[in-house]
Amino acid sequence: EFLRPQMFQEVAQMVHFQWRRNPVDNSMVNASMVPFCLSALLNVLFFGCNGWDIIGHLCLGRPANQNPPVLSITIYFSIRGLMLFLKRKEIVEFVNDLDRECPRDLVSQLDMQMDETYRNFWQRYRFIRIYSHVGGPMFCVVPLALFLLTHEGKDTPVAQHEQLLGGWLPFGVRKDPNFYLLVWFIDLMCTTCGVSFFITFDNLFNVMQGHLVMHLGHLARQFSSIDPRQSLTDEKRFFADLRLFLVSNFVGAGSLCFYLFMLSETSDVLIIAQYILPTLVLVGFTFEICLRGTQLEAASEGLESALRSQEWYLGSSRYRKFYLLWTQYCQRTQKLGAFGLIQVNMVHFTEIMQL
Repeated sequence: EFLRPQMFQEVAQMVHFQWRRNPVDNSMVNASMVPFCLSALLNVLFFGCNGWDIIGHLCLGRPANQNPPVLSITIYFSIRGLMLFLKRKEIVEFVNDLDRECPRDLVSQLDMQMDETYRNFWQRYRFIRIYSHVGGPMFCVVPLALFLLTHEGKDTPVAQHEQLLGGWLPFGVRKDPNFYLLVWFIDLMCTTCGVSFFITFDNLFNVMQGHLVMHLGHLARQFSSIDPRQSLTDEKRFFADLRLFLVSNFVGAGSLCFYLFMLSETSDVLIIAQYILPTLVLVGFTFEICLRGTQLEAASEGLESALRSQEWYLGSSRYRKFYLLWTQYCQRTQKLGAFGLIQVNMVHFTEIMQL
């Protein structure tokens, strides 16, 4: 339920993780690599052609055909897609870890406040659905409408603002009006691929983060309810009950990279309308991811706060050993890192907005 794709991904065959149950051990597996292969072909085509154009501009002085805002956001989406491909095995393993730890019965789900986790997921899923099925088509249709309504004739080259992605294609087909619909369709496929990368990465990240916060919060509540004095009266039963709520230390390697592209300097209202939505969405998603980084830090710090309130000195010697181990673990606050260079939290978002 948490890992379901958006409708446009299913229609475009761009579901990069097709989750299925393995009938042998009931584990979660990715049933097909075809979407990754199709995406790889589209990325090779797009970046191969545009890379050749950029090299020609830098080395030979030829005029560049690039659209910088679109190129930057394309790189941004493709980095996420590359991370999905490189980390696909680790993602499957982590999803299986979450699946094993996920409570199955209603009582356990309510105890771990899974209803709140699902409510947050569903609100975000609906927002992404509106963005992808309303904002996405709007972004793709505006250049087509401009071409059909304003292009002056078949002898006039296609202008950059009439193209969906811009850039360069061989044999001059991108500027040839006779091939406009073919080029637009190629751009549409590349756009769908990039948006699917973005949404898949975002959904996996938020599902993992939400479940981590849920488990850490549940663990902190269990710590708070422990009475160390019980370890003195019935030590065997005390530690038997203790094993019921101990959870594994989830180690998530979240590789996040933020590229905020700027609106090109133009007074054309249609061009501004075309690019303002992706810009606002990027700012919003950057804020939301940084906020979730802060939430993860707060949830892990809650473990230390719960331990500090313990009257550990009233417990048995065995309990005090466990307390020492827990304290050492809780001193390492769980943080999100972007390639190990920065800490992804609200402080980072503030720094981005000040640039």
